[in-house]
Amino acid sequence: MKKILSLLCIAGVLAACNKVDIKAPDDFTVTTSSTTYTIRDTVKFIFTANPDQITFYSGEPNHNYANASRTSDQPDSTILTFSTVTTAPSATTQSTSVNNITVLASTDYSGILDIANIKKASWTDITARAKFATATTSVSSGNVHLEDLTKGSAPLYIAFKYVADTATAVSQSRKWTVTPLAIKSYFRDTTNVVAGSIQTAGFSNILSVLNPANTWSFANASLTFNAPAIGSSSDEDWAISRPMNLSIISSDLGVNIKNTTVLLSQYKYTFKKAGTYVVTFVGENVSSGGLAKTIRQITLNITN
Repeated sequence: MKKILSLLCIAGVLAACNKVDIKAPDDFTVTTSSTTYTIRDTVKFIFTANPDQITFYSGEPNHNYANASRTSDQPDSTILTFSTVTTAPSATTQSTSVNNITVLASTDYSGILDIANIKKASWTDITARAKFATATTSVSSGNVHLEDLTKGSAPLYIAFKYVADTATAVSQSRKWTVTPLAIKSYFRDTTNVVAGSIQTAGFSNILSVLNPANTWSFANASLTFNAPAIGSSSDEDWAISRPMNLSIISSDLGVNIKNTTVLLSQYKYTFKKAGTYVVTFVGENVSSGGLAKTIRQITLNITN
């Protein structure tokens, strides 16, 4: 027992000896000859000390240290766009009605693809916000704003619903094709593509409530509903997107300008646009035991 205790004590001492006490590079400083420059000037940042590594944030959009840990934010606007094509109206074969397709949005749909859960959810009809084709010529929806529909980080679902009462109809309902589609969130300093296509929006969640023989089909990045024949059963069919978090935003990134193999005494940078920028340098000392950092910032006024 005494031998075991002795071995444990020796192991503890060795572990303590191997532990490296990492100190932040507090002597790391950054200076410039001025705080005002033009877009034609090259700004020279002068360093003291020698941190193991230095990361540079210019303060420009997508490179702002204040947003380095940001993962979500409230977008200024979120816009859905898509295009539609339909069949040309005919007095005998194609209905002149264009209201058998609706676009809906929900923030409380459970994601369970059955009629009970679809009906249980609250759906906002946003059809009137978009433009639709009236014939075989493709028509863009225009910008369909969604920002008023979001509730914090609750996911948003978009659905295309097709309804056709063909059992007693004297003319065939319209065929519809939806493509391309995109959903983008616009923030103060950046844009996030929530979904760039029918595919990435996840419109493979298709449910036929009535007449399962006829339903939405997904192929070649398009969502299509082929019109049922006159006298066939009535249709109600849903194509629902994946849940989409419209507040997700990428963290801003810095540029690593120094590692442990380089001795860096200065760094040069030219700003392309006028403005006020909070420039940040993160100096870090690193080892197998972790890292310790020191942050230095300079506010620069850049003029034309």
